[in-house]
Amino acid sequence: MSNSRRVFFKGLAALVPTLVTIALIMWAYRVVNENFGAYITEGMAWLGAIVKPTPGGIDLEEDPLVYGTPIDEWDGSTGRRLTVEYKVTHNKRLERQDPKRFEWERSQALWHVAVRKYRLHLVGFAIAIVLVYSVGFFLASLIGRTTWRAAEGLLFRIPVIRAIYPNVKQVTDFLFSERKIDFSGVVAVQYPRMGIWSLALTTGAPMSMLQEAVPDELVTVFIPSSPTPFTGYVVQVQRKDVVLLNISIDEALRFVISAGVIKPGVPAAASGEEAPEA
Repeated sequence: MSNSRRVFFKGLAALVPTLVTIALIMWAYRVVNENFGAYITEGMAWLGAIVKPTPGGIDLEEDPLVYGTPIDEWDGSTGRRLTVEYKVTHNKRLERQDPKRFEWERSQALWHVAVRKYRLHLVGFAIAIVLVYSVGFFLASLIGRTTWRAAEGLLFRIPVIRAIYPNVKQVTDFLFSERKIDFSGVVAVQYPRMGIWSLALTTGAPMSMLQEAVPDELVTVFIPSSPTPFTGYVVQVQRKDVVLLNISIDEALRFVISAGVIKPGVPAAASGEEAPEA
């Protein structure tokens, strides 16, 4: 591998984890904000329109154009692109025909402008985070768990929801559960056929129904795939066919992630040393 390619891939390896982390954080922010925070912000604007029809610090001529929602219309005198909020706040016809409705729509439009100008949507996002935390705190109590189980029991009786909700719940329980998967050791098993040895992590006892049907003692192992050890295969094999390896789980995972380049007991530099070019 040429020096330029080596330097490029080193930079890529350094940046990709950071970029993926930022992308996941942004995704989580969008999920919370779009599904919770946006509605809270909308409620804040609605409540603000009731309490104070005209929010403070708003330029009635300039801000609706700068912070409003653009539309495909332009002002004939200035050539500036118009916005929904600007048209609402300058709707003279509605003001003459129905002053009360005009004031209400004008107030809502100005509050939407204020939300964008002063980034009040961040307040809605913060409130959404607090609400999610509060729900978690409530569910940690005995009353909360009992109430939630009763609510889930009702969901399981609804025809369409009961076909979707349990599957989604299994995934979320797995992702957000505080329980860790307990790998008790590293072994080698012959998989996917005899004569081919695969690295595996022992996870525990087999399924009772299978063990009762098989005379030999079984063990459940997880065979991680390369280079993403989070995916793989769960197999149940006879304990006598399992070879126990005297290496740590971290060493085994490094071996899998590196596609066999970083070998257990061998320094990374030595494992990754390139063969001389012919």
